[in-house]
Amino acid sequence: MTASRLLVGAAAFALSAVAVAQVPNTLIIVADDVGVDMINCYGEGPDPAVTPHIDRLAAEGVLFRNAWANPACSPTRAQIQTGRYSFRTGIGMIVGISGWSLQMSETTLAEIVDSSSPSVTDLGYIGKWHLSNVGTGGIMAPNLQGWHTFSGTVGNITPLHAFNHYPKVTDGVASMSTTYATTEQVNDTLAFIDQSKGPWVCVLAFNAPHSPYHEPPAHLYHSATPAIDPRYEPRPFYKAMIEAMDTEIGRLFYRMQPEVVANTNVIFIADNGTPSEVSMAPFVPEHAKLTCYEGGVNVPLIAFGPDVNSPGREEDALVSATDLFATVIELTGATVSPLGAGQASDSVSLVPYMKHPNAAHQRETVYAEYFGPNSPTGFGVTHTSRAMRNDRWKIIEFFGSTAQRYEFYDLQTDPFENFDMVANGLWTLESFTAFRDLRSEMSKLVQ
Repeated sequence: MTASRLLVGAAAFALSAVAVAQVPNTLIIVADDVGVDMINCYGEGPDPAVTPHIDRLAAEGVLFRNAWANPACSPTRAQIQTGRYSFRTGIGMIVGISGWSLQMSETTLAEIVDSSSPSVTDLGYIGKWHLSNVGTGGIMAPNLQGWHTFSGTVGNITPLHAFNHYPKVTDGVASMSTTYATTEQVNDTLAFIDQSKGPWVCVLAFNAPHSPYHEPPAHLYHSATPAIDPRYEPRPFYKAMIEAMDTEIGRLFYRMQPEVVANTNVIFIADNGTPSEVSMAPFVPEHAKLTCYEGGVNVPLIAFGPDVNSPGREEDALVSATDLFATVIELTGATVSPLGAGQASDSVSLVPYMKHPNAAHQRETVYAEYFGPNSPTGFGVTHTSRAMRNDRWKIIEFFGSTAQRYEFYDLQTDPFENFDMVANGLWTLESFTAFRDLRSEMSKLVQ
């Protein structure tokens, strides 16, 4: 990594000399398919990507060690939009071109902020949406769900296209883009910020580093990639795509005016864990993306900005992707109005952790699930798993097309879930009591 690049990051994040306005902007950055093993500042993976700018966010913010998302992208994105677990929205796996998707009856984050924040004037969603289809608004869905500006892809960039040649939608108008997607999404975010006339909320949802794996533009990364088709050895290209994303995050902050950076709360999160084909032990492929093991649900989450006090610290509280919903509402001063008939909320604000280094833990448990197909009942008949953990213990329930069964782990002594207590039958009174209590708590939640 060159010295000049690190200096760019340092300049971008220099806040102390700039006065902070009363009402902050809010920027949510979503990485696609990145577990804690791939971000250098987490120190958990044996071979992380080069991520100096994300690391800088953590060094000057709060790093959440025990953040959970869902095992797949659409369910997590629905959680962020609604503050509701997947069994409530019915989105338990990726949204397809038909079938159940995010319903217009759901009350979204954008709708609440737009209708009740006393200050926010502009709402932008840039990048990958992947929540709707022709039955729920089609390419107009992000705008219909409350976002003033949408520029990005309605789903994944597929192998039929490429990161430098893909379908793009701008406020309901479709076109083809030939600008590298990670770069284009930062360009569009900067354009949104530049045109905003007051405090804003923006989601920057990268397609990267989701497949198709490829070699990014040379100026965006420095790690080595082999002279081979990425399909045969994907991990080096996957790492290069993460580094390219990190480089563009650095450019985003460098190009923002210093007073804007100083007045912007930033939350960086990934939508699920690292894919199996690019996992590396001790993060084994069998416990990766699309599973409720830690490799599929434990994701990086970092908060940075003017509402972070005593920066440069780590928080071990249990937090969820659903919590971004309540967090943004609190940061923007919006009113938490009723979500609608029967729409229970699962979201808990992260603001206490941002403001107070010794804040009491807001959750006793955190929950994740994966089911398919998507269904209005929130129950999949093809494959289904769900998980819950507390500070120490974790239960996973498998059911659906296979016989119902449980696995149970002591994350304190077995963080990589190598020893299933149910299968091995080695119980203590403490572990059996914890198993019984978590099973009961999870059953009550999903009733």
